[in-house]
Amino acid sequence: MELIPVISAVAYFLYLAAEAVPFRQKFKVVNRRIAVSGIRGKSSVTRLIAGGLKGAGFRVLAKTTGSRPMLIYPDGREAVIRRRGRPGILEQKKLMAEAAREQVDFLVSEMMSIQPECLRAELRNLVKPEILVLTNFRVDHVEYLGEDRESVARAMLGAVPSGTLVFLPEEESQPWMTDFSRKRSFELRIVSGNRETARLCEMLSYPEFEPNARLALSVLRLFGISEDQVISGWSALNPDFGRMRVWKIENRNGSHFYFVNLFAVNDPESSRLAIESLTARAGWPKKRMLGLISLRGDRGDRTWQWAEFLNSGQADFLEGLMVTGPGPRAFLRKLKGRFLRSDRPCFVLKGKSPEEDLEEIKRIVSGFQGIGKISGESWLVFALGNIGGFGQRLIDYLERTHDDLRI
Repeated sequence: MELIPVISAVAYFLYLAAEAVPFRQKFKVVNRRIAVSGIRGKSSVTRLIAGGLKGAGFRVLAKTTGSRPMLIYPDGREAVIRRRGRPGILEQKKLMAEAAREQVDFLVSEMMSIQPECLRAELRNLVKPEILVLTNFRVDHVEYLGEDRESVARAMLGAVPSGTLVFLPEEESQPWMTDFSRKRSFELRIVSGNRETARLCEMLSYPEFEPNARLALSVLRLFGISEDQVISGWSALNPDFGRMRVWKIENRNGSHFYFVNLFAVNDPESSRLAIESLTARAGWPKKRMLGLISLRGDRGDRTWQWAEFLNSGQADFLEGLMVTGPGPRAFLRKLKGRFLRSDRPCFVLKGKSPEEDLEEIKRIVSGFQGIGKISGESWLVFALGNIGGFGQRLIDYLERTHDDLRI
């Protein structure tokens, strides 16, 4: 009887070994693999790299896992990844199998993991990329990554396999990283800004952050992709669902306001940078601004980040706030610091559908326009916090009923 557990364990390990053999074979079939990780901008960088490679005539399979998980096939077709339960890193095994079936020249995959140990397993065992792009180390997921940028950076760089070539934007580099990468036996390539990237950003059909394009272009240059090929690939690019977008919303009183989707940007620092980028690009630095924050019950750390940000004075450009999602009253109680003391009105959205929510937003904005210095003055409403749930439903509704603007 005592032999049964031993026999079972041996059988289990034999099964795992047998399963590993065909999986390892897929690495030989798909021998050019690029991974993208970081805190913000992963989906955008994944699409930019895949688009540039396609522009050069390569067969590319790409996967994004951001606002809406997608597979992007060599012919440009996109398919939503359907999941029965919570996403897990073993999903990358299916991705490798699909890449082998498609006989692609390149696989470009956004990493799914946030926890360092899961990211380590994903990189070292499931994808094994020759190139890893790290977009930034902004503070988010503090329960796993720490409460400051250096902690986030150390957690992510600590997961990098030896022998990997890592691309990182210059503004995210820190002095200790050179020594760290040498001890861990991976190459760190710091990417500086340049005029070419800024110019290529202008030809995209949607607003893109220059560091994202800069990272993608550096990877493409490594494979000898020319500027003409980059332009060819990027001009045909479908942007991510959660990208920054702007809708002009007409109010019943004849006025209008601009609704800006930043739900998927998530953390306060990235959102502030996105607001600065958009207002500069659109020539809107002096327009009056409101915030709409969507909360998530499973992201209490992010809710706390937003409360601290609003109370810190860094959000004083917002003249009022709308809140929706789980626990809005508790969130507003956290704003008893500078934000609420500055007599900024705050509202809780109570709509049961996107149509009702948009009507309530219109009513609130109309109230602000009525007390403005210029009657009917146009305002900006920035959608912040989280895209899951409320955010996705509202963006889906706006896609069906309104045309977004090219900014």
